[in-house]
Amino acid sequence: MSQTPDQIIRSFCEAWSQGDLDEIMVHFDESAIYHNIPMEIQEGLENIRGFIEGFLTMASSIEFDILHQVTEGDVVMNERVDTLVMGENTIALPVMGIFELENGKIVKWRDYFDMGQLTGQQQS
Repeated sequence: MSQTPDQIIRSFCEAWSQGDLDEIMVHFDESAIYHNIPMEIQEGLENIRGFIEGFLTMASSIEFDILHQVTEGDVVMNERVDTLVMGENTIALPVMGIFELENGKIVKWRDYFDMGQLTGQQQS
């Protein structure tokens, strides 16, 4: 039995918490677009993989904690706190994400967050 869009995104977020790049990537369509809104758009699997690999390399752990998630058809929105451990620093980053799926794969993913909180240039 195939997973619902809600289940697919929950599984995707769990893969981040496991630090499993291959499992993260299996959720994307070949033509996917990923946009961390304060950063450059990443298009296609190769670019998305390189970008995510950079995040996974930079942090000793990344945990996605979904606070709320709503689904309408193939669109899933979630409010999360992404906790990144980088060296001696732990950053709890509030994030709003929107995922668009086709045939059970992510075709568009946008995350909205405050870049100042991620870079430590702003107190939360």
